[in-house]
Amino acid sequence: MPKLRHLKKYHKEAMAMKYRGTPYKDIAEKLTERFSKEVSRGFSDQTIKDWFKLGGTLHEDYRTYETEIDEVERENLIIIKKMGARIREENFRIANEMLVALIGSENDNVKLGAIRELLDRVEGKPKEAISVDDKRPSYEEMIRQLEREEEEYKKRNENEDD
Repeated sequence: MPKLRHLKKYHKEAMAMKYRGTPYKDIAEKLTERFSKEVSRGFSDQTIKDWFKLGGTLHEDYRTYETEIDEVERENLIIIKKMGARIREENFRIANEMLVALIGSENDNVKLGAIRELLDRVEGKPKEAISVDDKRPSYEEMIRQLEREEEEYKKRNENEDD
């Protein structure tokens, strides 16, 4: 908060509330409620408006306050964005390592899911979703079935040649 030379605590709170977008009427009510012991007649909406108008008690001090708080908010936002980027990078690295590890799973559905996720990250998600039907055989099962059929075919051809 800027160095406020002549302002009372309720002035400072009024500036903070105005900065947060609190309407003048609400500022007046909250200040009256909070500082009723210090101020005998309370605060009206018009009093609060007069404080902030050009040439008012708080006009210049509020402009300074607003500028300083805006700068602090900008600095905080930059720090938060940098922290968020670092966290996202670390989480992305961990997620990719886990997906690569899942590709080594014995469960074909887990492998397929990990491969799809990696491809989606690299190539982008397909426009049309591919559904997995648990009743259908896995790719490895299909390959094994084809190998069995090939063996049977070879045996039949050998028997016919004899």
